[in-house]
Amino acid sequence: MTSADAPRLDGQEKSAYWAAGFVVLLAALCGLFYYKWGGAIRTVSGVRALGRWSGTAEGLTTGGVLRESLFYLRRIWIALVYGLLIGAAVRAFVSPRRVAALLSWGGPVRRQLTAGLAGTPLMLCSCCITPIFQSVYERGARLGSALAVMLASPGLNPAALLLTAILFPPTLAIGRFVAAIIAVFGLAPLIERTVGQGLVTDGRFGAVTDDAAPRNARDVAVRFARALGHLTLQTVPLIVAGVLLSSVILPTAVKLSSGATVLAVTLIAAVAVLVALPTFFEIPLGMLFLGLGAPGAAAAILVAGPLVNLPSLLILARETRPRVAIAVALGVWVLAVAAGLVAA
Repeated sequence: MTSADAPRLDGQEKSAYWAAGFVVLLAALCGLFYYKWGGAIRTVSGVRALGRWSGTAEGLTTGGVLRESLFYLRRIWIALVYGLLIGAAVRAFVSPRRVAALLSWGGPVRRQLTAGLAGTPLMLCSCCITPIFQSVYERGARLGSALAVMLASPGLNPAALLLTAILFPPTLAIGRFVAAIIAVFGLAPLIERTVGQGLVTDGRFGAVTDDAAPRNARDVAVRFARALGHLTLQTVPLIVAGVLLSSVILPTAVKLSSGATVLAVTLIAAVAVLVALPTFFEIPLGMLFLGLGAPGAAAAILVAGPLVNLPSLLILARETRPRVAIAVALGVWVLAVAAGLVAA
């Protein structure tokens, strides 16, 4: 090999190690799609065959804080692992320039559409999408785009929207869909332009923006392990703490559904913003409120329940600013109240 050939060979080796990182990301995505889409198809098929929802939300509303928290964590842990793996692969192997090219460059319409379309097929709940939100935000995505990914994954979950259309009156199904669209494509960029103005990731995360190629197979493994460990330590404790706190709040929601319509809707919407719900668990809660003669409360839980929760808001506050998390919570609350009052 001549000296002239050395740079070309070195470039080939670097490309091979970057390709190995891409394979890790692709494998995690394929595993997530198999798990989430397979489960969603089975759930929708079962509902269509029975003509009703066969499960309940009692595990989240009865049994005490510890039991409810464990029930929730048992339901989401596989999806959370996939979220951590995907987030770690993005953090370790996707360069900031590529993240910026996908989610930060171009006009606002293009950015939000791309981010919304990227988040929707993941179908992760509000907790499980947070490692991916953190990774794409730290790797150079604009705040509005990162928020769109975070809100679209639970809010525009195709299976959840289809189940809502099958099981609920059209007013509730349409209200949920419209509110989710507004959250992803309206609220997210509004937050960026107002309370999130001036937030940048460049220079904040030092080593995270290191774009040096892996030098060998060991470097690939070490980069991924470090990224996975970082995300786990950054997100899992806040998720567990948020789940414990939300388990204190959720059992009171059924009691709040009675009384004056406007007051009940506003209170249920506030509870729904905070409580942690596994994927699809807004469905039995909404059906419970509907059975109690509170369609407004049902609409509020269908809108706000999936979009955000206390764990995701805690992580958002740490990654950005507390006022950003407060603004997102208030925005989702307003959308849920509006949908509830229309449906009441």
